[in-house]
Amino acid sequence: MRRRRTVAVAAVAAGFMTVTTGCGVLADSGSAPVPSPEPTPQFTARTVSDEIAGFAEAGGLPPGDTSTGGLPKGEWHTCVAPWTGYAPAADSAGAFEATVMRLRQHDWEIVSSHAEHDVTYRTLAKRGWKLYARYYAVADTGRTVSLTAVEDGCRLPAKIRGDYEDPA
Repeated sequence: MRRRRTVAVAAVAAGFMTVTTGCGVLADSGSAPVPSPEPTPQFTARTVSDEIAGFAEAGGLPPGDTSTGGLPKGEWHTCVAPWTGYAPAADSAGAFEATVMRLRQHDWEIVSSHAEHDVTYRTLAKRGWKLYARYYAVADTGRTVSLTAVEDGCRLPAKIRGDYEDPA
């Protein structure tokens, strides 16, 4: 009799577990995450520009110029996010590298990295954009940092394409 009751209790417990698991009451904590109800925001020239300026400041660089004034006119302005500034002489190379590090911490991936003469090149990519980071340590002219993001597929005027693209 005792054995039948144990079997009956086990059967009822198994049935209860099946019903509650099927209803989601005891859902496995390792199941797939529920997608966020909010879509990922668009990664526009404005958001890219704001991101670059914020990381440059956090890296120790002073505010820079984000304008495209003086450059050829055209639709290409909507797919380019420039930032240019003069770096403090004390630790300008460190501020440049700190900015690149912050970009990498926020999903910008290094595509290429090298140095030639007085220029350090870093090219990064994120969500359909390439970021051409340049540190110019030219004697007698100071230190300049250029962070220019160009959206994939952007048709740059030939006059400025060489300034933005990686020479290597």
